[in-house]
Amino acid sequence: MDNDNLLIICRACGRKQLMHNMRPAPDGEHMICVDCAKKGASISSEIPLRKAVENTPFKSHKKKETVKSEKMIKYICTNCKYKFSRKESQHVERCPYCGKQTILTDDQIDADTLIKESASKKYDW
Repeated sequence: MDNDNLLIICRACGRKQLMHNMRPAPDGEHMICVDCAKKGASISSEIPLRKAVENTPFKSHKKKETVKSEKMIKYICTNCKYKFSRKESQHVERCPYCGKQTILTDDQIDADTLIKESASKKYDW
């Protein structure tokens, strides 16, 4: 970005000037234009300075509603072994990965179920 094209407000006369036409004011904090610097003009109190901005977090005036987190249920597809979880209120019929209706909840799967399932002919090579 070309810094010479920036417009700065002169604190003595209030006009916008290009940056290369500005000089530091005698107070050392503000900038004034070359014309005002030649005249020895002082900084005008009529031109408002920028207000300081506080960095405070936003506070809402609305009452916070307490959102109860819903229980998550873990599922596993017995066809493709895809594991996923859904909220208790969501009804699940099919596996989101393979689309088969071979899903069980995580609490339905125990060692006996896995052993019986592994004896299935679909796992024979």
